[in-house]
Amino acid sequence: SSGINAEYGKNDVVEYKVNTQPFGFQDNATISLTVECEDNMRVDTQKRPTLQLFRCPKGLHDMTDQALAGSCSKLDHVYNALQTPNKLHWAHDITSSEFYQLYLKERDLKTDSADCTMSYIFLNPGNKHLSSDQMFIPTNYIIILVTWLCSAFFWLLNFICYRKFSNSLHKLLSLIVVIKIVNICLSFIFWTELNNKGRVTLQIDVTHMVSSSSFKTSLFVLLMLAGEGWCIIWERPRLLKYYLILAGAFFLMDMCYRYVHSYFQGFAIVFALMMIYIAFKCSSISVATIKKNITASTQFIENHKLTYKSHKTLKKRLDKKMRMFCFLQGLIIGLPCVLIVVESVASFLLAYNEWLRRLLLELLEYSVILYCCLLFRLQNWEQYNNITIATPYHDVIVLHTPAKHLVYISSGERGEGAETEDTAM
Repeated sequence: SSGINAEYGKNDVVEYKVNTQPFGFQDNATISLTVECEDNMRVDTQKRPTLQLFRCPKGLHDMTDQALAGSCSKLDHVYNALQTPNKLHWAHDITSSEFYQLYLKERDLKTDSADCTMSYIFLNPGNKHLSSDQMFIPTNYIIILVTWLCSAFFWLLNFICYRKFSNSLHKLLSLIVVIKIVNICLSFIFWTELNNKGRVTLQIDVTHMVSSSSFKTSLFVLLMLAGEGWCIIWERPRLLKYYLILAGAFFLMDMCYRYVHSYFQGFAIVFALMMIYIAFKCSSISVATIKKNITASTQFIENHKLTYKSHKTLKKRLDKKMRMFCFLQGLIIGLPCVLIVVESVASFLLAYNEWLRRLLLELLEYSVILYCCLLFRLQNWEQYNNITIATPYHDVIVLHTPAKHLVYISSGERGEGAETEDTAM
């Protein structure tokens, strides 16, 4: 249920869409709608708006009289028990399962109509306030929460086994997992309360939205830091303050989109694309740095004819980090592409399957975090830290000659010249 303020008869407003999204009614569902206008309507009946309520199927955009008469059903209003002149009330039962939108239309447009406040309640069987396509959302979040908790358990086991190799990047990823689990718990509370009471408190709504935006913001920060090579190549991030500025701007735009105006979504998308581009650019620089190190180390070893005593070599260590960045680049490139596909499918093919649309989005977020966890999990890097190189040496023979010269003969080579060697011999 919700309350909407609308002015009928002013500024040529003659119609109003009650519910912006079609509501899925089940068998034996009920509609209750009340319009209450200013108190001066009690004495001035000429200012009372002559409102009519229409129940229309989903997808109707034409509000002409012909369209209303052909596709919609008119619902007659009944006054409430007190029979107050300034209040109109509708109460109807739905006998078929269908998605409907309700429209209020004023037939006789008056020059100076009163301000009115509208409130409505849609109830499905069992006193459920959710639409038929939203019924499974609380159950979905329970399943998703169990999945995340199981994954977090294995993540904790990985930390216990390799805790001595823990680093800041691993801790940041652990924090993101915790934020997501909290967000899922708040989402379950949000939809459960909405289903039972028809509305949620402001504290729950704001906390739920803040946790959702925080998760997305921290994920972008993780991609940028990992792309730069934090805890992989460098011990400290070099562009941290710029990352935080972009992340703060994205968080602010996302919150404004939810609570101020939908236009802010465009700014949020721009900042998100900027962070994805920076993450890809930094990862490309990291890959070029590793390739340069591989080339330099290989040339050094070949020029000095060095050999490794250990099974692990410096090239294997650098190749392993190279593969990490290549997989990270694949994630950075694929994330926006997959997100566009999922959003397109959810918007066009699953427009009236809200529970399935949210399930797809949650699976996408879970897949991204699972990919990052597998990529940046703690591993035994000690085997790469104990790379040893065989010390080169030559057999040397020292001969004292009468001329007090030293002749070095090493691997068949002569040190000081033939004359000295002949004297020694």
